[in-house]
Amino acid sequence: MKKLLIINPNSSDKMTRDIRNTVSYGIDKEFSIYVTRTPNSPEVLESFADYTEAGREVIIFLREMAGRGTFPYDGVLLACMGDPCLYGVKEVCPVPLIGIAEAGISTALLTGYKFSILASSNKAKPMMESMVMTYGLTARLASVETFGVPIEDFMQDEERLCTYIRDASKRAVSHGADVLLLGCAGMTAVQDRLSELSDIPVIDPVKAGVEQLKAILRGGFPVSRNGLYA
Repeated sequence: MKKLLIINPNSSDKMTRDIRNTVSYGIDKEFSIYVTRTPNSPEVLESFADYTEAGREVIIFLREMAGRGTFPYDGVLLACMGDPCLYGVKEVCPVPLIGIAEAGISTALLTGYKFSILASSNKAKPMMESMVMTYGLTARLASVETFGVPIEDFMQDEERLCTYIRDASKRAVSHGADVLLLGCAGMTAVQDRLSELSDIPVIDPVKAGVEQLKAILRGGFPVSRNGLYA
């Protein structure tokens, strides 16, 4: 049995529980899944400063785990849609590690032409656009649609989140999107209701991340250590 580690790089208990609930479907005779958080990180990650603090905590966590001897997991998923400090985290992780943003975007590219990201605060719009540009995929981005509120606004209110997603998805479609991508791991709480919230496919990057990581491990595809992640 292969062991997957899913790291929520913030300190939110609620978001960690929601991630754990979403990924529970993926536990079977082939894979076990353990979900954890980084308690010294900010509770939510809404700025590059937050990303940097969280990335540092994840790097410390992985280095300490690797320093104890044989790394106890076969693959790692970084469960924040901003992929905070992803390149640094990949450098120090001795097993395949992917971010849910790169996994979600990769899935969107396979299921439609133009994708939109549904994000929370207005600050998230340039941050998401910058990330997509870094990945070289701006031409496939239809838009980043924001709710105009902080993450805490919907974390305890799933009905409010569903309303936000419905409204933002309509704007995304008007901008040419044929696939939508949830822009925060905290939105995974409504994963089971996504088909009713939009007329086009909605991808939960947490679920996409689990499936992409499983595929990498099944295929035996290692992370390259000759270039960016050396």
